[in-house]
Amino acid sequence: MIKRHSSTVFNMAATMLLVLPGGQALAEDILELEELVVTAGLQPVSLRDVASSVTVITREEIEQKQVKYLSDLLRDVPGFAVSQAGGAGSQTQIRVRGAEANQLLVLMDGVRANDPAASGEFQYQFALAANIERIEIIRGPQSATWGSDAMAGVINIIRRRDVDERYLSGTVEAGSFDSVNMAVDGGYSGERFRLSGGLSYLDTDGTNISRTGNEKDGAENTTGNLGLEFDISESVNLRLSGQAVKATSEWDEIDYFVTGLPTDADRVTKSDQNFLSGELSYKPLQGRWSGSFSLHRMDSDNENFADGLWSGSTAATTLEYRLRGNAFIGDDRNHRFGFAIEHEDVDFSQRGEASPFGDPNQDQSYDINGYALEYIGKPFTGFSWTLSARLDDYSDFDNAKTWQLAGSYELTQNLRLRGSIGTGSKAPTFTERYGYYEDLFIGNPDLQLESSQGWEIGLESRWGDGQHQLQLAWFDQDLQDEIDGFVFDPVSSLFTAINRETDSHREGLETTLFTRLNQSFGLSASYTYTDATTTDSLGQPAREARRPRHMASLAANYYFKDDRGNLNLNLNYTGSQKDVFYSPVSYSSELVNISAYTVVDLAASWQLTPSLELTGRISNLLDEEYEEVLGFVRPGRAVYGGLRGRFDF
Repeated sequence: MIKRHSSTVFNMAATMLLVLPGGQALAEDILELEELVVTAGLQPVSLRDVASSVTVITREEIEQKQVKYLSDLLRDVPGFAVSQAGGAGSQTQIRVRGAEANQLLVLMDGVRANDPAASGEFQYQFALAANIERIEIIRGPQSATWGSDAMAGVINIIRRRDVDERYLSGTVEAGSFDSVNMAVDGGYSGERFRLSGGLSYLDTDGTNISRTGNEKDGAENTTGNLGLEFDISESVNLRLSGQAVKATSEWDEIDYFVTGLPTDADRVTKSDQNFLSGELSYKPLQGRWSGSFSLHRMDSDNENFADGLWSGSTAATTLEYRLRGNAFIGDDRNHRFGFAIEHEDVDFSQRGEASPFGDPNQDQSYDINGYALEYIGKPFTGFSWTLSARLDDYSDFDNAKTWQLAGSYELTQNLRLRGSIGTGSKAPTFTERYGYYEDLFIGNPDLQLESSQGWEIGLESRWGDGQHQLQLAWFDQDLQDEIDGFVFDPVSSLFTAINRETDSHREGLETTLFTRLNQSFGLSASYTYTDATTTDSLGQPAREARRPRHMASLAANYYFKDDRGNLNLNLNYTGSQKDVFYSPVSYSSELVNISAYTVVDLAASWQLTPSLELTGRISNLLDEEYEEVLGFVRPGRAVYGGLRGRFDF
């Protein structure tokens, strides 16, 4: 505890969405689930019509795994490479299909959650898994719908909103590393309103994340959220939601002058994040058109401390206005048009100690006007296609024009072919343009937008009344003007960022398989091959850092004793990969190897009463010694136990 400073069934994609509620999802339940919609367009789209690769993680899967951080739920997703610099609360990045971590857009109940004060990335290390209803993940270029940051895909985290339910549920857990986790959530509904909320708390002493020494690096996190939906009329709905995160994380810094590796140090980051959202929507039951106006705000404040003393901070505010509309054309409603008009203001500030070499104290801002159009057509049974286009007008950059063409065709009742092609864009972050870190990095205000072109082709098959399902997807993407943030500047003797003159290329294959052997036992497996290359300073192809070529997972979920007991086993294999080592001898960076590793997690639960459940889990069951970031050691075997309850009233 921070006293000093006060796998489930694998997530199937697209039409392969499956859950195992109580281990007994029947074939007809699967067909019903296929009608669920995901945030794959300007308006929700039927899952069977989505041509991109999609994964949906449900509440049942989250409860089966029992993990406490969002990032641990995403480790099974095909194409997702997770890099965590230590244990709980340590910096975490996710790279999708070989893309950079800040090229993946994360939404929190539809609110942009990428932090401009943290290099434009989502801060997974501060995101707990409690009180999540489902997670929708779309892979591949999505900038034509969502604009910047969505070059590699979109994650939409949807909080619990139990419609027409009145309940109170909670969990308490304790275990290794003096860890304590508690969470409570509830819902209350009336004739025209629905109220929901949750509060979660995590505290751990942590582990020593550097290779040497014995100093433990802990974490503490308090997260609360509240949501209200009110039906003004049968067609008009008002939705308000908010979330607040207050987190503290201890970490070790890299010794750039002696070893080039992490070393024990008293370093602490304190982060406050607030998300607010309001949406007024019009959706007539039998009408041909619908629309919504929404307002979203995100505030973040990240403060760093060294040896107990304040050492600097970054803060950002993002304010977004969004108007969307949707209309069906034709008596058969097989033609749908959508539009979006958006405005976004982004403010950034950095505070720190000035030196003769630079002054970090600054306030920066920019704004974006976004305009998007979308058409979805179903000219005949079994075939649908989508055309999307978007213009982003930046105050500080050239305009970004992106598009996507996608199609889905059911070759037979049990076989679907899908494909998409499109472009993406990514604006440089405030850190890349203006950041300053003493003796280490200085920004480049002349950076330009990154751009990409990508395509994917997928084939999906199901047999045995949907009890067995297979998906294959091949993807390819080229990136132009890639921003390299680790280029030595001889003028300042610091690292800086530049747009590379050469292209980067990513291609690969994703495969997922699910089989339900009987009503109680489900088994799933996945394999992803990713080849992500760039051009080095000598003009030769080079692998990009933290992109393993081979990743695989195996998951099994078993219910027994009339569904009172549950066992959940997850195995994740990550192949060897490259990482960047900054040599204190040559004062240059070089790529070094990180060995492959396999991590096995086991979770179990037993229903004591209809309202109370006993839980237990073992993470890193085989006590694997491994690193996901060079020099930062991941935790060994850990054991946890707890109780989970739900009470309806």
